[in-house]
Amino acid sequence: MWVKVLDAAPKEGTMVEATIEGKKIFVTTNNGVLYAAENRCPHEDIELTLGCLKGNRVKCSLHGYSFDLATGDSSEADVDNMQTYAVKQKNHQIYIQL
Repeated sequence: MWVKVLDAAPKEGTMVEATIEGKKIFVTTNNGVLYAAENRCPHEDIELTLGCLKGNRVKCSLHGYSFDLATGDSSEADVDNMQTYAVKQKNHQIYIQL
């Protein structure tokens, strides 16, 4: 099911948070590509939007672990991967697939 989360894509290099069906997610535009993921570090439950983007990864502000925007893969073998979502833009609006 595709759900509208934003009226427009985030500016390049920024992360925008939205809450959909009780889930906090973030959407970002990185190198012209849209990504969406759960706005929660799997390690300590801190919001990833408090961190920063480094290349194609989001870096958690608490312990510095990072997660691939496309796959959710963690930088550490003992830290769970980040939940990612399919994302698309239609008529400037942003949708994710739950």
